[in-house]
Amino acid sequence: MSRARELLAYFEARGDRSLDLLGRLVAIDSPTSDKGGVDRVVALLAAELREAGASVDILRQERAGDVLRAAFGSQGGRPAMLLGHLDTVWPDGEAARRPFRVEGSWAFGPGVFDMKVGLVLCVLLARAARENVLRPCLPVVCLFSGDEETGSPASRAHIEAEARGSRYVLGLEPSNPDGGAKTERKGVGRVVVEVQGVAAHAGIDPEKGVNAIEELAAQVLAVKLLESGPAGTTLHAGLIGGGVAKNVIAPKARAEFDVRVPSLAEWRRVETAVLNLRPRHPKARLHVEAALTHPPMVRTEAIASLYGKARRVAGELGFDLREGSTGGGSDGSYCAALGVPILDGLGVEGEGAHAVSERVRTDRIAWRAAFLGSLLEQVEGA
Repeated sequence: MSRARELLAYFEARGDRSLDLLGRLVAIDSPTSDKGGVDRVVALLAAELREAGASVDILRQERAGDVLRAAFGSQGGRPAMLLGHLDTVWPDGEAARRPFRVEGSWAFGPGVFDMKVGLVLCVLLARAARENVLRPCLPVVCLFSGDEETGSPASRAHIEAEARGSRYVLGLEPSNPDGGAKTERKGVGRVVVEVQGVAAHAGIDPEKGVNAIEELAAQVLAVKLLESGPAGTTLHAGLIGGGVAKNVIAPKARAEFDVRVPSLAEWRRVETAVLNLRPRHPKARLHVEAALTHPPMVRTEAIASLYGKARRVAGELGFDLREGSTGGGSDGSYCAALGVPILDGLGVEGEGAHAVSERVRTDRIAWRAAFLGSLLEQVEGA
């Protein structure tokens, strides 16, 4: 039996324990906005990791969920980093409305795929290292943020500091639909356009007013024209509002756009254009904000090299690991922006992230753990 197959057999024998932990994690509501809920996940995961032999530090946050750092394996030297997050997009009460359940080879529940099953993988790996079944060639550090779903404003500094000291990063976000890794991610940006108009009575003296909603409508179309199909840049008006009453010329209006860009050059093009928007009505006033919340994760030579090694390891387990890109952001983009090699989307296969149909394949948990374990045993760097 090959070494990779030995690891697979070990993890397959622990399937019931894996599902038990996954169910307990999913049962805890942990929306990003609920620090208490995220911290309850931290407490459970910290206890499991300590019991599995890892050294655990909880990095306290004042306004966001705490950050959990765990280390196992050999001591000394720059580590391999496993990256994930503890929060979900689901509100309080969702775990009771849609409790964890297993049907056949699928597990269901809020956050089960994105990405509480990734937390289970780290516990499995730590326990295998404690039992000397897994022998990583580098120290291993697991870092889990508590506010990833909102761009990690509180935990970003911890992520970047840990990444700078690591040889490479393995992101445990959900895989591509075909089970493949993510070697590219679009950058994620936010554009806000606010219009200040002039209120007036809509029936008596409308000519004295400046309709902010009508001005905003023109600006929304102008922003939408900045999309580029060939480049892969998208802009979507996700939030819009304005006015005070039906019979009042609207004195204010506001729109917020989601922006996805494949490169920093594309972001700079969009940013320059929106910051130079001018009102169509001479008496309307515009206020525009633009921010790149996640930098693009660009497929560098180092990322390509890391992917090649991962594909070889996956082949030892009988799987052709493909690669792809995604428009979704993740904490991994912050690591890539620092020049640290990262391979993302290495979590367990499933579907329905951020949807009520969310589910994960239970029959692939052991395979993913064996795959990650083999990577940690064989790969010293990109």
